[in-house]
Amino acid sequence: MARADGLLLMLFASLWVTPAAADDDFAYGRRLFLDKAECAFCHGWPGDGSGHPQSPGRAANLRKSQLDRDALITVILCGIPGTAMPHFDELAYTDTRCYGMTESELGDRTPTFPPSSTLQRREVEVIADYLKARIIGRGAVTREECLETFGAGARSCDDYPARP
Repeated sequence: MARADGLLLMLFASLWVTPAAADDDFAYGRRLFLDKAECAFCHGWPGDGSGHPQSPGRAANLRKSQLDRDALITVILCGIPGTAMPHFDELAYTDTRCYGMTESELGDRTPTFPPSSTLQRREVEVIADYLKARIIGRGAVTREECLETFGAGARSCDDYPARP
């Protein structure tokens, strides 16, 4: 009986820890998205495609994306040939890992390196998980999302409506 009680206790403990771990993973994903990869420069901090005025423009509105996790990972690692979407895999197009094509085959359509830094696959996976959990399918940007990203003192968050 003591063994069963111990297993139940472990099960409840793991359930209690999981949300905090998930929140940490999403916070890390947000930091990678905003800071290391600088995705917000083109996609905007909320992923709505409203990037910095000096960005190349025409960035995807990730809030409306239909891509699944694997497709997001591929796009982030490989970029999109012929567009401003860079590749974050340092070795992309040195072989056929991206879309089965090499740089010599793509020529001037080869996605550029990112303006920030390349990413490890695990970092790309964390960004994809963050996008799926916190950006994709979320609809209009809310004040709560802004405060979650920039903190309670961010006055610019008042420009966004409260969550309905």
